[in-house]
Amino acid sequence: MTGENSHDAKPRRASNRTASLRSERLTFWLAVIQLVCAFVFLFDLIDEFPDPLYWRNISPSGMVHLITELTIMGLLLLGVAMARRSHLDLVSQRDGLERNLRSLREDFDGILTTHFQTWDLTPAQRDVALLCLRGLRIKDIASLRKCAEGTVKAHMSAVFRAAGVRTRGEFVGLFMEEFLDHGSTFGG
Repeated sequence: MTGENSHDAKPRRASNRTASLRSERLTFWLAVIQLVCAFVFLFDLIDEFPDPLYWRNISPSGMVHLITELTIMGLLLLGVAMARRSHLDLVSQRDGLERNLRSLREDFDGILTTHFQTWDLTPAQRDVALLCLRGLRIKDIASLRKCAEGTVKAHMSAVFRAAGVRTRGEFVGLFMEEFLDHGSTFGG
């Protein structure tokens, strides 16, 4: 992963949020359209069959027409209820995911601090570990810290040794596993 890719998370989150809002709006407007159609059918029924007492004297084709329109109106109302339920589910799901993300963000510093203290890392090693977690290359870390790439490699080796891992992937995996566990704890 390059340093450039570490900044892609914000646009991706914004894109996910936009897609979620688009789905919510779509289900809302679907319900509104279905509700309008149901009212059109209701007013058409009232116009065509104003008195339910005469429904017994309707011709067979008139009865088929009445039953068809009543069925369509019922199905449209069922569609409204289903779209509304879907809309509420999407809102609830989005809210739960946002709560979980907020919780992860709030706990991120605490989780890092706890691990870094447990591993007894120096301030320089903590910086390198954090930049490594952000996906920066050794060259980029060295440039940001104004030190040699060999120094960054030495710090990374010390961090990996303290964490009990051998590779950057394993190091990131330690935190990913903890965040996944955290997410399942909070209903994510």
